[in-house]
Amino acid sequence: MSVLMATEADTALAHLERLTDALRSAGWAVEVSAPADRRPTAHIADPRLPRVNESVIAVRERSGDGWSYCYGWGERIAPCADPSAAAAAVGRVLAARRDN
Repeated sequence: MSVLMATEADTALAHLERLTDALRSAGWAVEVSAPADRRPTAHIADPRLPRVNESVIAVRERSGDGWSYCYGWGERIAPCADPSAAAAAVGRVLAARRDN
């Protein structure tokens, strides 16, 4: 019998994949990268204006077993339990940048 252990990077990647689904269904272009030397990251962009973009990571909460989506610079967006709320928040930020 083999034992499969999920690493923290695997868990973060799984959360980002759920966020990716919500963002793509809202019309955003999303690519996820998982380099060995950095956190997995979702790169979100307006498909018509790629310069309008944002990066999102999934991080473990400091207390408990919960996870949150955060912008690349660390600001919390929403809990990973609610990828739709996170996608809506990121979408509002990107739409505001696009419209300015």
